[in-house]
Amino acid sequence: MKPIFPALAACLTLAACAVPTPPSIGEREVDRAFAEAARISRLPETGLTGLPTGSATYSGQIGADVTGDLNGSILGDMAMTVGFGADRVTGSVTNINLIDTAGRPDQLLDGGLAISGFEDRGNILAGARGDVSGVTPGGSFFTSDMNLTLQGSVRDDFRGGDAVFGTATGNAVGDVDLFLDGVFFGTR
Repeated sequence: MKPIFPALAACLTLAACAVPTPPSIGEREVDRAFAEAARISRLPETGLTGLPTGSATYSGQIGADVTGDLNGSILGDMAMTVGFGADRVTGSVTNINLIDTAGRPDQLLDGGLAISGFEDRGNILAGARGDVSGVTPGGSFFTSDMNLTLQGSVRDDFRGGDAVFGTATGNAVGDVDLFLDGVFFGTR
């Protein structure tokens, strides 16, 4: 009779290790995002007379360095609607990828962030908050509440008010605690 307990224990140990979701982006997309953020950061701020009327939706990304229980950076897709008449900012951040310290996408995090805030004379002050989850390097599942402050402005790219850029700073608290320091950017 063969003892089955060592084999069963090994099987249970392996089952306890979580496997991260593969990243949805490659290194090229990371490089393009950094280049686009740098380009938009150099654009002039939109003057009061150049601001759009009504509302405008900007598509772009949020990227931030990450320190704490995990190190590296994140890059997520951002959709931000600025209501110039109502002075409101809404939107979302989805497709958030964790990137390792060498700049290689590591995993796609589950969850996303909801954007909510205000616009005043082309200045943007908003929050981006939501639960994100993934897998630690040790193979454990984690969920953390991410809370970012977005502070920036409307910019002129090809025409008045057709870009946004600003800082994205904050933290994530939960199974892993993180500090985030980065930017948001987008165009319409």
